Amino acid sequence: MSATLEQAEAVERGGLLRDAGILRASEKKTNHEPAGLLRAELRFLDVLLLNGSASSDDAADDLDAKHDDGGHWLGGIFLRLSRGGLIVEVGSVRSCRPIRHRGKLTLWGIGQREAVERRQRDVRLMLDALNESHNATAESPPAQRTLW
Repeated sequence: MSATLEQAEAVERGGLLRDAGILRASEKKTNHEPAGLLRAELRFLDVLLLNGSASSDDAADDLDAKHDDGGHWLGGIFLRLSRGGLIVEVGSVRSCRPIRHRGKLTLWGIGQREAVERRQRDVRLMLDALNESHNATAESPPAQRTLW
């Protein structure tokens, strides 16, 4: 493998680790674990690529769950994807979540297929990085302290 290809992969991995770190840092603000946000985004992207359209209901892991903030914690996902042109608004649908009382949701379509597929891959890599760092932290022995 060439040095520039290795360097490009290292830069890409560094960017993914940075994004995972930003999610970890924002954990207290959203009251949701970073991996939970990534899993929600991945569920949304999976349905989007499978069906060609998706809503925030597709990101929810439990349609019967009541979110503390009404599900607003998911909004950043759609804002980021729409600002980047990955998704576009194609209409509205009624929510399947009982707590939403069939309220209207934005229906999102694919704006840039290659970019959505790339983001799906990146989210998987970030989830793997978070899981690796969590496992490494859980498995590391307790630090020894010297008393002098």
